[in-house]
Amino acid sequence: MQDPIFLLEHEAMERWRKGDPMRWAEISADDVIYVDPGLAAPIVGLDPYTAYLKQLEGKIRYESSEFIDPRLEVVGDAAVLSYNYRSRPELNSDQQTLWNASEVYFCQNGQWWIVHTHWSFVRHQRPPQVDVPVPVLCGDVSYEGVLGELMALEAGAMERWRKGDPWGFIEISAPEVTYFDTGTPQRINGREALRAEYAQREGKIFYDVMDFVDPHVRVCGDMAVLFYRFFSTRLNPDGSVLSRVPWNCTEVFTRASGQWALLHTHWSLIHGERIPE
Repeated sequence: MQDPIFLLEHEAMERWRKGDPMRWAEISADDVIYVDPGLAAPIVGLDPYTAYLKQLEGKIRYESSEFIDPRLEVVGDAAVLSYNYRSRPELNSDQQTLWNASEVYFCQNGQWWIVHTHWSFVRHQRPPQVDVPVPVLCGDVSYEGVLGELMALEAGAMERWRKGDPWGFIEISAPEVTYFDTGTPQRINGREALRAEYAQREGKIFYDVMDFVDPHVRVCGDMAVLFYRFFSTRLNPDGSVLSRVPWNCTEVFTRASGQWALLHTHWSLIHGERIPE
């Protein structure tokens, strides 16, 4: 793939694997949001993201890398790039780490900038314990504008999902939707492939309480990227908490004829641990 966006991505990744992470900061927007498996909360803003990357200078090195099935969807001055990524410490090593990667770019003044990054391990699992800081909100929470529109779609689909019905998400997905989650060995491409995946999950996923935590939206024309953390909670008969699972969720939407539809989804467990190959 020789698209300018992919070339930016490839250049930044080549510097990253040689111990220099700072190209990512150089091509990121001031309001960038960054998510990876080591973070309990997203990094929001270029200054804290730059500080985070500086801590990693000289600490990450590997010899072999591969972009697997990169896919770019461009909508006007916005684009979402998704791919699986393989890294190996040595060229012919049997050891490897597999990743899910989602990058949203917006074009401003003729230059493409990353506004959202979400990395997770392929096939990852919950750690034994995780501490997740959350904002404390008093009173009812309401969302306005595009954020309100997208959160209404998400909440409606999620209300069905938590009762074993995944089809609400299919109904708001575009035909060309792409998808990552904790159990996908590679990205799922297209609504029909996602429908087949969800058919295996119908009637198997149930929880009692859903909490959307601190949602953010970035909008460029007819593309919007929504990010939130999410808690799925199961209760004991007496109302006490039986289990709570913390998630990161990136949802990229595109708008046509005034209607928003999902173009790309990336779910990952907060502090999700890699399951060895």
